[in-house]
Amino acid sequence: MVAEYKGLENSMKQLNQWRKITGRQKILIYITCGIVGVFLMERFFFASLRSKAKELNRQIKVEEANLKIGLEIQKRKERATEDYQDYRSFLSATEKPEKELFTGFLREIENLAQKAGLSILNLTPNNEPQNLKDYKKYEADLRAEGSLENFIKFLEDLQNNSLLIKLDKLALTPKDEQANILKLDATLSISIP
Repeated sequence: MVAEYKGLENSMKQLNQWRKITGRQKILIYITCGIVGVFLMERFFFASLRSKAKELNRQIKVEEANLKIGLEIQKRKERATEDYQDYRSFLSATEKPEKELFTGFLREIENLAQKAGLSILNLTPNNEPQNLKDYKKYEADLRAEGSLENFIKFLEDLQNNSLLIKLDKLALTPKDEQANILKLDATLSISIP
């Protein structure tokens, strides 16, 4: 009982000491307790929120990176589809027998030259194809005459043809001193997978 009395007496002393503290000191104690309370809340409550926000930001960055990669893949897919459409006629042509492709190649050269207004002097096919890694390369030598405009038209049409004919060698020389008419010596080729 004496211990209870001493505990009560101590409580009373503390209460009296609290009453003796001025209003200014009490405000200072309240502010200090408030600051400590805010610090403890920030440390335990807001810190977990901040770590969750950091984790969410990290996940957002990962998803953004994945989205960029996905968009790049989509762009590549669209370009590949466009390229496939550009070469579709060539790819369907490769399903024909090689001799038919080779005669089609020669016929296409003739058509392009005539369409451009060139006079064909000689079109000599090289009947033996070059066997390269994954394809065979057929060649033909073309000799023709025409104006510079005719040759420009021929080269443009050659570049845009559906058989992917390649110009391996080109030599233009004037036929006469005025250079109104030019002579063409060219080697053209087509590669067949």
